[in-house]
Amino acid sequence: MKDKDITERHILEQPDIFADVFNRLVRWCSPQLPEVRASELKHLPVHTFRDTARGIRELERDLYMKWCPDWSPDGALVIGNENQTKEERWTIGRLPNYAAGNLMRVLEDGGTALPETGVILYFGQKKWKGPKTLRELYGHRLASLTPDLIGNDRVTVVDIGDLPWKVIESLESDFREIARLVKCCRSSIPYTGAKGRLKYFVATARVMAAIAGIELSAGMLEELRNMKEEDQTMEMVFPFLSLAEAQKARQACIEAREEGLKAGMRDGIEKGIEKGIEKGIEKGKAEERNIIRKVMEYLNRKGRGMELGEILESSKRMEEILEEIAVSERS
Repeated sequence: MKDKDITERHILEQPDIFADVFNRLVRWCSPQLPEVRASELKHLPVHTFRDTARGIRELERDLYMKWCPDWSPDGALVIGNENQTKEERWTIGRLPNYAAGNLMRVLEDGGTALPETGVILYFGQKKWKGPKTLRELYGHRLASLTPDLIGNDRVTVVDIGDLPWKVIESLESDFREIARLVKCCRSSIPYTGAKGRLKYFVATARVMAAIAGIELSAGMLEELRNMKEEDQTMEMVFPFLSLAEAQKARQACIEAREEGLKAGMRDGIEKGIEKGIEKGIEKGKAEERNIIRKVMEYLNRKGRGMELGEILESSKRMEEILEEIAVSERS
């Protein structure tokens, strides 16, 4: 995954996704935090400019949510979220600074001061080795001397790849597939994809691609957007999670266009050419998707899903696996 990527922010801006992550992942790490409902969350502006002695400075968080329960409609808690793909020594110490800057802005604007808790969602492939709370940062001895000053819930690091499977499976939103992939990458086990329909299909697919270190092209994103609702599952994203697949798709379009030109030329008229090109491209895309889906289903049945990327990168491997499938179908 890239060092900095905003795709995680887009999916977490959805209140139902954020509430699911907070209640089932963050609270599992810091159970003293309150349970929230999606309807009680209000998205707050991220960018904050502050006029200091050194000039105008900008404080940025990936996401701010204000919890506004029925008994406190103006707010009871601010949740500041930051997404990380690499562990940095100073990250956990940066969050209290953000909280102080946000409190200053609220007071200067005449708003209501609210307590703030900081959350770091860690998507990295390596285990988070540093402290995960301020209590761990200062050490038990110092923290126990001033327990009221160093709340364990002030900063919480959620190392997604280190969470137990039962915690990840407790998620009820699309984020469960994201957490599953992070866990699989950390554990070096195949991720096979869920068949259930995703509510935020394209946004989830973009995060999954970012985790895999792949940038989906505009054309690929458009094809994902145009999929039928019943096909909007992580299982259908597999063919797009490979740069080689993008190259193969382009080649298929070129070959299909040539096939269409030949069909059109046989008709001998411009209309026939245009129609032939259109049919050829459609046929090429359909055949390519069918082949990839067939290979993917076969590999998943054999528990060999991780081989898909390698097969898509090599025409020889593709020929071999298709022959293997043909043999299995005959036997």
